[in-house]
Amino acid sequence: MGWWRRGCQWEIRAAVSGLLSREQVLDELDFLATVEHALIVEYLSVYCALGYDLDAGEGGATTQQCSDAAATASSLAQGEMFLLKGVHLGLLAAGRPAQMGRAASISSASVADTPLGPPGMAQLQQLVTRGQAIALAVDERYTRLAPAVTSGPVFDGDLLSQMRSVIVDHGPVHAAAFAAIRDSLDGLTPAGFLRATRRDAADDFEGRLLDISDHSYALTVDALQEQFAQQAGFSALALSAMEGLDAINRVLVQRGLLPPFSPH
Repeated sequence: MGWWRRGCQWEIRAAVSGLLSREQVLDELDFLATVEHALIVEYLSVYCALGYDLDAGEGGATTQQCSDAAATASSLAQGEMFLLKGVHLGLLAAGRPAQMGRAASISSASVADTPLGPPGMAQLQQLVTRGQAIALAVDERYTRLAPAVTSGPVFDGDLLSQMRSVIVDHGPVHAAAFAAIRDSLDGLTPAGFLRATRRDAADDFEGRLLDISDHSYALTVDALQEQFAQQAGFSALALSAMEGLDAINRVLVQRGLLPPFSPH
């Protein structure tokens, strides 16, 4: 019964000191997993809005600044994918199930509640301000978890190392990473860097393109959920689904359209 007494003692100390308990940390990581999913959608949407990797004549960036910002948005989306994987593997190791939900909003001690749906025109016109606020909110929420894996650990052994890597080493880095987009777009107006901004189809053909993009996104989410549940690396199915999504979204941007990324 020593483990039970130690657990009770930890809960008492946590209540008195304000530290988070093990279950509270896991609950927050469950939420942050949905935030990381939303950030993948956010950064892919920004990548599309800035012109993807297309030439200017095809609907891509018209300046090197904008091209650099688009490339950074793509890199951020990829980075979020690996962080999402890390969070999920940590949760699975702690006994929590895999899930691929997507957060609807994010807030923190210094950031008001901010919607996380795929950005529309109004949000894209505030791309830098919005992106900085979201990144700061996410970093603050990871930082709040840091004592649980440093000064007052609620995990031990390999799980503690795994959680420390997610929470301390890779969690609170969003604002610093987003700064590269901010710096690339410095001095530019939205009219100067936004290339694809439409969400509504102009005809049946475009409607079918949007449907295919949404179907590819759903396949990607399902494939990732399955691989996370198996605690595996990126599977051939997941990679194939992501490649298909990338290909159709590139065509959408050529027509000035943003992918829908509808929640499923």
